[in-house]
Amino acid sequence: MFERYWRVFATGFCFTIFGVVGVILSLFLMPIVFLTPNSDLRKKIGKKLIKLSFSVFLKLMQTLQVMELRVEGRYLFKENGMFVLANHPTLIDVVILIALIKNPDCIIKRVLLVNPFTLGLLRFAGFIENSEGPKLVVESIKSMDEGNNLIIFPEGTRTKKPEKLEFKRGASNIAVRGNKKITPVLILTSVPLLRKGEKWYRVPSKKPIIRVLVQEELDVSCLIDDGLEPALQSRVLTRRLEDYFQRALTKNESVRT
Repeated sequence: MFERYWRVFATGFCFTIFGVVGVILSLFLMPIVFLTPNSDLRKKIGKKLIKLSFSVFLKLMQTLQVMELRVEGRYLFKENGMFVLANHPTLIDVVILIALIKNPDCIIKRVLLVNPFTLGLLRFAGFIENSEGPKLVVESIKSMDEGNNLIIFPEGTRTKKPEKLEFKRGASNIAVRGNKKITPVLILTSVPLLRKGEKWYRVPSKKPIIRVLVQEELDVSCLIDDGLEPALQSRVLTRRLEDYFQRALTKNESVRT
C-alpha cells in the first residue's frame, strides 16, 4: 500500500517538474523565437534541448520508481532519415521516443504551438504543425531528407481499443509519396498506464513496466502494388500496417518481468 501511495506522490512530483521546466524554457526562448530567423541551426539546438529535457524526465521517473523502461532492438535506430511509426498506449510515448532517438522530429497539434506555456520551446525546435492536406506530407518528407528522424503515431491519438487499432492515412501518405521505409516501434505496458481520459493519479497497484520494441525496417514497396494510384496505395498500406502492428502487439503483449 505504501508503495502505491509513494508512486502517486512521485508521479505528481515528476509531472509538476516537467511542467515547470517546460514553462521556464518556453518563456526564456519565446523572445529568441520572435527575434531570430527560423534557421536550421536554431531548430537543431531546440531539438537537442527537448531531447535532453525528456531524457532527464524519464530518468527521474525511473529513479523515483514511477515506472520501469525496457528497450529492445535499440541498435536498429539509425542516425538520420528514419520514419518511425509507433502505437500509442500511454501519455508519455512521445517523451520516450524523443528521448531514445537521435535527431528527433515529430508532428504536433496546433494548439501546442499557440499555447504560451509550450509555444517558445516547440517553435524553437521547429516541430511540424499537424496541418491538413499536402503541406504536412511535403514538410514531413523534407524533414527526413534533411536528416531528421520523424516520429508519428498513426492512430492520431492515444489507443482507444487495443484489440482493434485504427490508423489514419497520414503516415501512409508520407511513406508512399516520399518513398520512405518504415521503422515500426511497439510500445507495450505491463498494466494499463496513463491512457486517454485516465487521471494521472490512478496509478496501478504494481510498478508498471514499459517495453519499447524496435522492429526491423519495412520496405513499403513490398507492401503495396506499384500499379495503383498513390491515394489507393496509401489506403492499402494503412490497412496492412494496422494488421502488422496488431499481430506484432498480440505476439509480444506478455511483458517479461
